[in-house]
Amino acid sequence: MVALLGSAAPRLLLIPGQAAEPLGAAASRPLSMVLPAGGPRSPSPEPQQPARKRQRLTHLSPEEKALRRKLKNRVAAQSARDRKKARMSELEQQVLELEQENQSLLLENQLLREKTHGLAAQNRELRCRLGLDALETEEESEPKVSARLFPGRDSTGSSLMP
Repeated sequence: MVALLGSAAPRLLLIPGQAAEPLGAAASRPLSMVLPAGGPRSPSPEPQQPARKRQRLTHLSPEEKALRRKLKNRVAAQSARDRKKARMSELEQQVLELEQENQSLLLENQLLREKTHGLAAQNRELRCRLGLDALETEEESEPKVSARLFPGRDSTGSSLMP
C-alpha cells in the first residue's frame, strides 16, 4: 500500500515494511520517503524555484536510513553498470571499425608493393634495352637502405630472426 499525504506541501510516501532482508522490529514499520511538492514536474508557465537544499533525514530511524542508503547504492551501482556496458559496446564497435580499416590498408599496401615490384622489373627491362646496365637500379639499392634503416630484416621487410 502506498499513501500520499498532502497535496501542495512536500508529499510523504509510505511503503509498508516488507523488506527483502529481515531487519528485526523495523520490518513491520512502514518506510517513509519525502517527495518534492507538486508531483512529477510538468512544463508550466511558473518560473522555476531555485534548487532546494538536501532534506535532513533526522525523522527516519536507523533501519530506514540504512534501507534508503542501500536503495540509493543499488541504483547508483546499476547506473554505473549501464554506463560501463554502453562504453564497452562503443569500444567494441570502434575495434570492429579499426579492424576493417586495417584490413583495407593492408590490402592497399600489398597492391602498392606488387605495383612497385612490377614497375621496378619494367624499369630494369627498359634499362637493359637502352644499354644502361652499368647504372644501379632502385631495387638493388633498396636492400642497402633497408639494411641501414632496419637491421635484422631482409629486403621484403620480414624479420631474419625466428
